[in-house]
Amino acid sequence: QLLGPTLLAFGTEAQKQRFLPGIKLGRELWCQGYSEPNAGSDLANVQTRAERDAATGEWVITGQKTWTSLAQGAAWCFVVCRTNAAPRHKGISYLLVPMRQPGVSIRPIEQMTGTSEFNEVFFDGARTAGDNLVGDEGGGWKVAMATLGFERGASTLGQQLAFANELREIFAVARR
Repeated sequence: QLLGPTLLAFGTEAQKQRFLPGIKLGRELWCQGYSEPNAGSDLANVQTRAERDAATGEWVITGQKTWTSLAQGAAWCFVVCRTNAAPRHKGISYLLVPMRQPGVSIRPIEQMTGTSEFNEVFFDGARTAGDNLVGDEGGGWKVAMATLGFERGASTLGQQLAFANELREIFAVARR
């Protein structure tokens, strides 16, 4: 799961204690709430908003994500959203949001193959605890970029190992 390394780098101790065991054991499936219909993969242009409820301290999320892989089976989503009016990268926060609650709707995107592992996710007043903010409020850009870096690292692990093996062979030949 991409969230594990992100929590290790940016999460609070309470977040690590709460979420890492479920990630490690595969008990809680997560999905990624980044892309939006009018922003695509331009995360600095996200329109999904989260505001603090002064009475409860919870975050209230409103907006839409698209191309969300396996959202229909996920228990949680890490959501990049706008939490203040700061320009582009500075007003973004990274929230952990439960998927099975009122205010979260999932619509499958059917592909030509007839499968639908991608989804649109609609947040209409969905809530998450105030302490489900990863990193600083408005500092979510850095957290989101780190998550993408972890994703790229995992996807290129095979290439990295192959390169390391080739490098060892080159050194072995050079020593002869």
